[in-house]
Amino acid sequence: MMTKRLIFLGILLFLSFFFSGCQKSGEKGLGEKELVRINNVSISLEEFQQMLEKQPLEGKMRLLSEKGTRDFIENYVIPREVLYQEAKKKGLDKNKEIQAKIEDTRRAILIEAFLEEELRGRIEVSEEEVQRYYKENQALFMEPQEIKIRHIVVNMEPALKEVVTKLSRGESFENLASAYNIGKFKDDGGNLGYIRRGQLAPPFAQFEEAAFSLRKRGEISEVISTPYGYHIVRLEDMRGSTLKPLNQVKERIRFFLQPKKKQEAYLEYVKEAKSKANVLFNEKLWTEEEKREANPKEEKK
Repeated sequence: MMTKRLIFLGILLFLSFFFSGCQKSGEKGLGEKELVRINNVSISLEEFQQMLEKQPLEGKMRLLSEKGTRDFIENYVIPREVLYQEAKKKGLDKNKEIQAKIEDTRRAILIEAFLEEELRGRIEVSEEEVQRYYKENQALFMEPQEIKIRHIVVNMEPALKEVVTKLSRGESFENLASAYNIGKFKDDGGNLGYIRRGQLAPPFAQFEEAAFSLRKRGEISEVISTPYGYHIVRLEDMRGSTLKPLNQVKERIRFFLQPKKKQEAYLEYVKEAKSKANVLFNEKLWTEEEKREANPKEEKK
């Protein structure tokens, strides 16, 4: 969030210099805060800034240069308005089918905004719920007490690419470890023996997590980066079992429970809202319509 805010502030600062420069050259007929006019429609600098705010982070990064900003105006802002005006000229804004789609979209946006505000405070997963799920589903959080692993470690990307290519062809993990590993890790085909959770130094936390996430003997990890180089780990053996501490899986549990909690809160609120609403249903009309659909030939007669 902080990164996005800093990028956006950088864009605004850039725009202030960029467009002040444009205004010095003096575009006849344009207002002081008017960025661009397409036919009789003006787009102000403020409206343009609102368009920027809606862009994804990757898009904002491209707008940090004059060329990126100019391209955005030329290839998005202006074409968007030109096409909108052309559509209105054809009277598509009066088309009943399109108006219905617009109304559906408007309703969906309003409903989403309303529910986000109304359900705030009801959809957060509490600590008690996290702990209860952890206690009731401990089998999901078991892992080997010790694992025996073998690894390939290189410190250059070209070597890493060669190793990955050869592994994908089915070449021997041990042989590749003996051939490519740096330092003493060439010995015994990269065998590291048995390790326990917490045994490795903090800089190797990602390595340890990847190793303990392997579940089957012979399973190979993705590439892991540590201060030592690039690693690929293979699980050789497991022994014993232990329960992962709650603090290691808490956020994973919360993430899993969140959609269910949100759905339950939504259904509860809808039920409550429906009970307060005055709803009349035309059973006679519904029955007649069902009969017509069941006997379409009789209707033709």
